[in-house]
Amino acid sequence: MKHINPARFFALMLTLTLIFTLLISYAKAVGSDISDSVLRLHILANSNTDADQQLKLAVRNRVLDETQDIFKDANSAMESARLAEENSVLIQSIAEDEISKQGFDYPVTVSVEEAAFPTRVYDGLALPSGKYTAVRIKIGEAKGENWWCVMYPPLCFADGVVSASDAAKSTLADSLSDDSYSIVTGKDTGAIPVEIKFKIVEIFQNFL
Repeated sequence: MKHINPARFFALMLTLTLIFTLLISYAKAVGSDISDSVLRLHILANSNTDADQQLKLAVRNRVLDETQDIFKDANSAMESARLAEENSVLIQSIAEDEISKQGFDYPVTVSVEEAAFPTRVYDGLALPSGKYTAVRIKIGEAKGENWWCVMYPPLCFADGVVSASDAAKSTLADSLSDDSYSIVTGKDTGAIPVEIKFKIVEIFQNFL
């Protein structure tokens, strides 16, 4: 068996450790940049029955329709989260009223908290998996399939359409670094392909 030079082995391990550390640092910086620039909406249905899933969508439409004025003047994700927190009782009452109108009596809880999200693509914008601040609406036992989108910048609308308008993209561009924005929009801006950057952020977010 060929003898392994201890010095070379140590140098290799040191190099790999350095690369690993740099990748984690990069993923953390980009992930934080992106997550700090958006406010997600997360609605959990009571169950996966057709009736409960339709109820979830009815609550979604009603909440989005009646909270537009709350967030219309928000200039950042942090401000949007603060406004959502301040109006959580109103959001809850809107959801409860819609549930009652649909003939159900499920309890509702509304919170603004950090939650884990999978990778999602929204009409030309892709958000890597990771932890994001979200307005979470839990209906009943909240054991059914959930629905999510982005409240700031506004990408979701009361009819369920998720669309990345030019205004929303412009807002993100102003909030993100050039590198983070290239990852979100899928546009190459450097020597490393954006797909690889995106995958690095996805993979190493699990170590954070």
